[in-house]
Amino acid sequence: MAVAETASVRRAVRGEGIVLGAILLLALVLWGWAPAGHTLQPYYVAAVHSMSQNVSTFFFGGFDPAGVVTVDKPPLAFWTQTVGVWAFGFHPWVIAGVQALEGAGTVLALNRVVRRWAGPYPALLAAALYALTPIVTAVGRDNLPDTLLVLLLVLGAYFLTRAIEETSTRWLVLAGVFAGLGFLTKMLVAWIVLPAFTVAYFVGAEESRGRRLAKIGLAGLVTLAVSLSWPVVVSVWPGAKPFVGSTTDGSVWQLVFGYNGLTRLFGGGEGISGAYGSAIGADLGGVPGPLRLVNAELGGQIAWLLPLALAALVVAAFRARGATRRVRAGWTLWGGWLLVGAAVFSFTGGIFHGYYTALLAPAIAALAAAGLTTAWRWHREGGRARFVLPVAVAGTALTAYVLLDRTPSWLPWLRYTVLALAALAVISALVREHRARVVAVIAGLAAIVAGPAAYAVETAARPITVLEAGDPTAGPAGTAVLGSVRTLVPAKDSSDIETAFLRFVDDATRLGPGQAQILDYARAQAPAARITMAVEGGSYGADPFLLHTDARVAPLGGYLGFDPAPTVMQLRQWVDSAQLRFVLLPQAYVDLGRRMKGAQPASGGAGDNGTAAIGQRIGWLMKSCVPVPPQRIGPDAAGSGVLFDCARR
Repeated sequence: MAVAETASVRRAVRGEGIVLGAILLLALVLWGWAPAGHTLQPYYVAAVHSMSQNVSTFFFGGFDPAGVVTVDKPPLAFWTQTVGVWAFGFHPWVIAGVQALEGAGTVLALNRVVRRWAGPYPALLAAALYALTPIVTAVGRDNLPDTLLVLLLVLGAYFLTRAIEETSTRWLVLAGVFAGLGFLTKMLVAWIVLPAFTVAYFVGAEESRGRRLAKIGLAGLVTLAVSLSWPVVVSVWPGAKPFVGSTTDGSVWQLVFGYNGLTRLFGGGEGISGAYGSAIGADLGGVPGPLRLVNAELGGQIAWLLPLALAALVVAAFRARGATRRVRAGWTLWGGWLLVGAAVFSFTGGIFHGYYTALLAPAIAALAAAGLTTAWRWHREGGRARFVLPVAVAGTALTAYVLLDRTPSWLPWLRYTVLALAALAVISALVREHRARVVAVIAGLAAIVAGPAAYAVETAARPITVLEAGDPTAGPAGTAVLGSVRTLVPAKDSSDIETAFLRFVDDATRLGPGQAQILDYARAQAPAARITMAVEGGSYGADPFLLHTDARVAPLGGYLGFDPAPTVMQLRQWVDSAQLRFVLLPQAYVDLGRRMKGAQPASGGAGDNGTAAIGQRIGWLMKSCVPVPPQRIGPDAAGSGVLFDCARR
């Protein structure tokens, strides 16, 4: 008997491994497959290229090899991508591969933590539901920090679960370490999970209240120490360092609490935060409110299983009295993660992107999987609780129908198919016979995953623009268009300017023949200059040079050009000390300059939303430097921007 049981266990474990392997393979295909090309956010790709060339640039998260400005996030996510570049050489596919592996790591980690809490079947289902979440596919195919952020926080949840099981200080401290590493990936948003971590350990650990509080306090101190380690070093660094991007004063604390902190939560803000918020709009995810996560902008990204997850959490709360401490802790962990995250994202009044909701996906997947498997167990046991499963399937299918009905021209048959599958599942579930139950399981799962899976496949198959790479969106609905140019040019009808700006952005991944000739000319004329050429136009102006060459090209103004880095005084100093001779004004900005007609403020400062920095630089350039005739540069230079020679003043 023992031998037979051992063999049965081995077969079950082997089968579980095969299913998990298939889920991981599916995830890697969704995130790595690129039939229409794999467009990444060029801003961060260029930064990784720069970081791979210089240790100082690597540590500070510098955007450019000349060390002018950093990216607008802490560097941990880009450190991992840079390590991949060091190992395999610089290519966007290397960065995409790192991202896909991090996403697969999240699938595996989620499976492990849910398995310890709820068992093997909920763990496999949670892994599959997470992999098929549409916004997870969109983010997994991009190079944003969110992929690593979610991995680190799910690993933190795993260590927390171990700490609860074993009443272990070591595991709890490790959970704090990984929450801190999440902060070094995307700052304050990583702390969304801390209330859930805290309450889950307090609810689940079997030790005295005083010991629980002491351990929670210790883990909190560790989280704080890890979180602040890099900002503190940057803040006290005594030597030369890049200007901290997306700030007005180069302070890393302004980046933490301003641009990446409170202004994202509450909106408003001046300086860079105000400029960036005006440029992209503070409501890309729709108007803040209790129904934001199910609105037209976000519903198709994250809301497919949200009602199911919330319903499972409510049912678990009513039945918590009979559960073990460990089971209650699991519901508390994932429920707290979801509720706090949903509240933050629903009511955030500042800069908000729909892809932020990928942070909710592990909690939704874990709760939905545990809820479905619990409902299935109740269905098999009989009694009144057996009706929970048909209701759960029907409710989830109705949610999918509503979301699919928002894009009626895309796969119009799918929403009716989902309803038909759900009806088949419900009818089969009410027939208490083995074959009918099998049909109920297959049809029910198909009804639940058909909608999000179709969105995920659509996301993996369609091409995206450079602009969309900065704001990834899943499914057929597309993404919001950034109206950055409207903050720069006061025009009643800016459609022509907007078209030119969008073309300029989409060209950011390509180095045209004219641009190459301009760079070659600058190199030949000023071979000893510390900075071969400076480029106006934010990251999109400098990206082609930083992506395709190792030249020391300096971007002016950071990401969107709003940063006061360098100032006009610094530009003068660079020119006077022969560190810089040439400045390129891209053609799109030449066109913008002609339309500005002196509309920019004369002096910089926080109150002008950062746009004065651009106007000051362009104004100085026009007055202090001389345009180089394009025929002197090369046959293709015309139309690739205007190169200014600042040595000929």
